Amino acid sequence: MTTRRRLKITLLTLAACALLFNPTTFRPGSAQTSNPAAAASIEERGKFKLYKYQFPVGEETYEISRTGESVQLAARSELTFIGGKVSLTSNLSARRDLTPVRFEIKGQTSTRSDIDASVEVERRVARVREGSQTRSVNVGELTPGVIGGEYFFTIGGFAPVSMQMMLFRYWHRQGHYAGLPLPLLPGGRARIERRGRDTVTAHGKQIRLDRYSFEGVTWGRETVWFDPDDRLVAVVGADAELDRFEAVREGYEASLPFFVARGAEDAVAQLEQLKREIKPVRTGLFALVGGLLVDGRNDAPIPDSIVVVDGDRIVAAGSRARVKVPRGAARVDARGLTVMPGLWDTHGHNTQAEWFPASLAAGITTVRDAGNEPEFIVPIRDAIRRGRALAPRLLLAGVIDGGASPLGTVTAETPAEARAAVALYQRKGYEQIKIYQSLKPELVAVVAAEAHRLGLTVTGHVPNGMNAFGGVEAGMDQINHINFITRLMYSRDFKPVPGTPAPPLDLESPSAQAGIDFLKRHGTIVEPTLARGELNLHPRAGGFASFEPGMAKLPYELAVVLNNTGVPAELNERAKAAFERSLKLTGRLHRGGVPLMAGSDLVVPGHSIFRELELLVRAGLSPLEAIRAATLVPARALRMEGELGTVEAGKRADLLLVAGNPLDSISDIRRVKYVVARGQMYDCAALWQSVGFRP
Repeated sequence: MTTRRRLKITLLTLAACALLFNPTTFRPGSAQTSNPAAAASIEERGKFKLYKYQFPVGEETYEISRTGESVQLAARSELTFIGGKVSLTSNLSARRDLTPVRFEIKGQTSTRSDIDASVEVERRVARVREGSQTRSVNVGELTPGVIGGEYFFTIGGFAPVSMQMMLFRYWHRQGHYAGLPLPLLPGGRARIERRGRDTVTAHGKQIRLDRYSFEGVTWGRETVWFDPDDRLVAVVGADAELDRFEAVREGYEASLPFFVARGAEDAVAQLEQLKREIKPVRTGLFALVGGLLVDGRNDAPIPDSIVVVDGDRIVAAGSRARVKVPRGAARVDARGLTVMPGLWDTHGHNTQAEWFPASLAAGITTVRDAGNEPEFIVPIRDAIRRGRALAPRLLLAGVIDGGASPLGTVTAETPAEARAAVALYQRKGYEQIKIYQSLKPELVAVVAAEAHRLGLTVTGHVPNGMNAFGGVEAGMDQINHINFITRLMYSRDFKPVPGTPAPPLDLESPSAQAGIDFLKRHGTIVEPTLARGELNLHPRAGGFASFEPGMAKLPYELAVVLNNTGVPAELNERAKAAFERSLKLTGRLHRGGVPLMAGSDLVVPGHSIFRELELLVRAGLSPLEAIRAATLVPARALRMEGELGTVEAGKRADLLLVAGNPLDSISDIRRVKYVVARGQMYDCAALWQSVGFRP
């Protein structure tokens, strides 16, 4: 009999006997029943509203009960996001002090990942199951030196959030063990830190909340609030899909903007702290001496080069025969290294603070954020501009969507609303507008015209009911994702049949050539996001690590999510064909003269820009052409070619130093040793380690 069914039967029995005990709060360890042997009584119920980018997408409900000396939690969450339905159940049975005895979690952690895990503890030995794999863990050895020999908790990621509440209560009851990380099963370690105290209004009164940061439950830090009864009130952070995610207890929904803003403040503080802790190895006047220079402008690399940096500018770059090291400049031995322009990631979603140092570690010195919460990303952007945060340069594209289930809270259903949304982003200093797919097709031209009038460019998805011909003719300057280009290769009037494979695509046909000519004629720039497509279409059985070596460097809580993605076996051939079609189409666009930009669209922080370049080469670009897709082309597209994109005198000192030669093997791009951002040179190993990655 399931826990949920037992609880329902118990409730009916107790109600009939008028013996139901239902206090409004639960305090761990308090005496809740006079008869330890009595049947389970429900001691606490709760409901959370779940949000992505502040738009409500679902709910989580939970019940906490007690049977004798055992405490049980049963939780269930359900949400819908961009057409995908996600459901997750979790059950915990713990001792009176909340030390776990049994735990199970099953369902989906996002629209593209799932989980099926359990932990059962007996005599200090935990039997851990993840999918079909099992192992035994001596819980007494997880944290040596802890009095009593046991200090651990069980949780399966960020959700259900009521499990985070139980984790906190356990941590609180254990006295925090002087700041020791809390070992987690199936894996990982949690760190909890008190951040401050806030007051919000709920249920008609002001309520004091304690604010904490949680780290290690999901990748990076979340901001979490608790009321005086240790009831979790809100969580702000990122979910298993690495999207912005919020969970707010029923009755506190009106405080969601406050929670988001306070979470942004904590993220800025985190990046400011990293800026103080991770010192650059070189600043001021220095010279990179003896490296192979790939300047991004010339086709041939320059051996035995010298690049001179003074402040945040490159003052000289070229061969040793032409460039001299100025007197007083510090010398950096670059022999055996390739010196290149700093990379761009033109499709970032920087949904948590950790993305920024991870991007820098990968040699990414400029990120175009392609959709985020303004309340979160603008304060971070502003801190970066003031030089207070450890992060790449950040450019913003603001999402405008519509329909019944939009992405985010900036929406438009009328021309007036469309123009107002564009003006909102322009006032906040955004560089671009991003069209999203539920925007009414007739509003694309309105958005584009207003954006262009205000000096912004337009990128994004092609909305439902419109093809790329219509999107570009309406004023879109760029298109995200190669799949929106596929239909353009058939004909202007082609309409796919939902649920059926696309017909064979002849990339040398007159219709395909007409589509390419159309893009060239309009100057449209395409961002394929092949790494994201590979994530969505790879076989589950093969494992994500089979083609992404960066997986070996990830912390457990991120690796476990990515390892539980992929299409089922019955869809393998169809998915493989779709991905190969994307590669061939990308190569055909390049041969036809359509500019391509490199963007990762989440996936593996930092590492997926490497994968994007590898896939561009696989699609037919040369290594140098792939590098330009992540340097010179985006600098032109974002109107910054005079400042960025190449290694030339007078340009911004954004550089990377790679061990090896990416022109011989593009995968050498993964061996970034140093990054120079705004004239400050950092050791990439320290940056990786700051966000829990192995260098």
